[in-house]
Amino acid sequence: MRQSTAKLYNWAIQKANSSKAPFWIALLFSLELVLFVPLDAILMFFCLQNRSRSFLYVVIAAVASTLSALAGYLLGHFLWDLIGPYIVPHLIATASFDRVSNHFQEYESWAVIFGSLLPFPIKVLSLVAGVFHLGILPFVGCVLLARFVRFALVGGAMVIWGERVKLFVDRHFHRIVMVIGAKIAMAFLFFWALAH
Repeated sequence: MRQSTAKLYNWAIQKANSSKAPFWIALLFSLELVLFVPLDAILMFFCLQNRSRSFLYVVIAAVASTLSALAGYLLGHFLWDLIGPYIVPHLIATASFDRVSNHFQEYESWAVIFGSLLPFPIKVLSLVAGVFHLGILPFVGCVLLARFVRFALVGGAMVIWGERVKLFVDRHFHRIVMVIGAKIAMAFLFFWALAH
């Protein structure tokens, strides 16, 4: 396992230090709708490796994440009758979907802003916004604003405390990967249990 995480670490350093690092950020965050990986950690890692480009990475991540949310919105808006039975309860627990639905009906744009600021799955947020036909321009504006603020906090923290964080990550990368993997596995089990 330690050898695998060492390979992952070296791969991530290579991508973060390459001239194509902005491309990798754009690609990963544009796939946020289908990924189950905590992308804030990836942004943090890229900002740590090249702190002078942190603002660029934050902007790219915010725009790409918003495009991913827009794709989810359009799926919910136009294809929900077709795809809904496959998503709820198989990918999104019915209880989570119902809870988000109630928040949308009551708070609309505020629900989008807070959902985008918090570590809440963008797939649930965007699909529900599309299903309930929230205005597309307010939706995109709220997601972009909230994602930019959230990612700017990550990038800013790396600029301010980057050296200390980098030393910690370099020393404990294996353990960090194990903890993230355990959290993802627990989240899958939790949502699977809720769905059944």
